[in-house]
Amino acid sequence: MPLRLHIDTDCGVDDALALAMLARSPDAVEIVSVSAVFGNTYVDQAAANARGVLRLAGCGAEVYIGAGAGLARRRVERMRPAHGVDGLNGAGFSQRWKLPEMDRGHGVSLLAYCARRKLAGLFLGPLTNLAQGLLEDPGAFRGWRPTVMAGAFAVRGMAAGGADFNSWSDAEALARVLEAGVLPRVVPLDVTSRVTLTAQGMAAGASACGTPLSARLNRAMGPYMAFHQRAWGLENGCHPHDAVVAVSLIAPELYSFEPARLRVATDGEHLGRIERVEGEPNAEVCVAVDAEAVQDLLLERLFCAPRAALRQA
Repeated sequence: MPLRLHIDTDCGVDDALALAMLARSPDAVEIVSVSAVFGNTYVDQAAANARGVLRLAGCGAEVYIGAGAGLARRRVERMRPAHGVDGLNGAGFSQRWKLPEMDRGHGVSLLAYCARRKLAGLFLGPLTNLAQGLLEDPGAFRGWRPTVMAGAFAVRGMAAGGADFNSWSDAEALARVLEAGVLPRVVPLDVTSRVTLTAQGMAAGASACGTPLSARLNRAMGPYMAFHQRAWGLENGCHPHDAVVAVSLIAPELYSFEPARLRVATDGEHLGRIERVEGEPNAEVCVAVDAEAVQDLLLERLFCAPRAALRQA
């Protein structure tokens, strides 16, 4: 039976890869609902991107507009060097569709509703929506184990002070989640940066797939890869961070997790940095991944093409 899933996303380039890959994996995942959050782009655009990717991938899940700023109400960056103003480096989707807001018309927190229904949760951006849901109905999330893209331990993140961008964007939200009885499965940059997609692999996939969505994703990847060359020293490649996290829901056997107690800095020059501390575990941290297998599976699922076709294209 497919895993029933709610996704929370700040839909930039790697988020879009994750959404497309999951939507094209109906044998493994049923995307029930999606919420947008600020981050790689502003929240309305993130919602439009998520809806556009899902619709082109044949998924009709409802997309909701969530938080437009973090709990501390810090200034939201409107230009991310890897993602552009629209989140997809000029390939973003139109906002002509009026999308519903999370905090209107539900009666209860949308995320609390998902947790009580035992949906799996995948969080690819700042955790603001989840933190706000905890305020409304904390009991709903006790023992919930959403999968979260966060953390930079042995590697240095690209946000100020070396944090990963998600944790830096709303450190207070992450702290609230870690303190509230939620048991997130955290996949850090240490793991996601071990997987690399090449420009050749993306081009071969788009050619083998031949759909408008694949062509659009491939266009968005150009500046994203250029950023990786500047920031990580990669030539004609990138780390598809959020998509690596998403694959863990489809092929968990390729990942290794261990219990840990985490603490996040909520002020100072190391804002958003996560560290492991002594004490009762409040999370599970991914510590290892079969990078080559994840890369192959991601390309096959993303472009709906057998491995041989991708290598021959």
